[in-house]
Amino acid sequence: MAVFLVILEFEKVESYNRARKRIQPLVTCKLSGSAWLVEFDGDASELQQYLQEAIIQNDSLFISELNRDWASINMHAARRWLAERHAIEPKGHPQSR
Repeated sequence: MAVFLVILEFEKVESYNRARKRIQPLVTCKLSGSAWLVEFDGDASELQQYLQEAIIQNDSLFISELNRDWASINMHAARRWLAERHAIEPKGHPQSR
């Protein structure tokens, strides 16, 4: 399974609620109100298709597969989630916080 960064921007609260219900069955780590790390068995376009039914005309969706080239500051839950499930430690950034 791959790990993806998913960012959703919603025009209406109803869209957020629909998307949250669609994302909840996946293994996720919420980063902020509209950003998640998502574990998914497929590629970015398949994840887009999976989430698309929760998206309406003026909502926005961005999906990117995460690799070992990442860094963070004060994102403890995300770092822990990645380390526990995926062993995706940041490449060349052992002191990322």
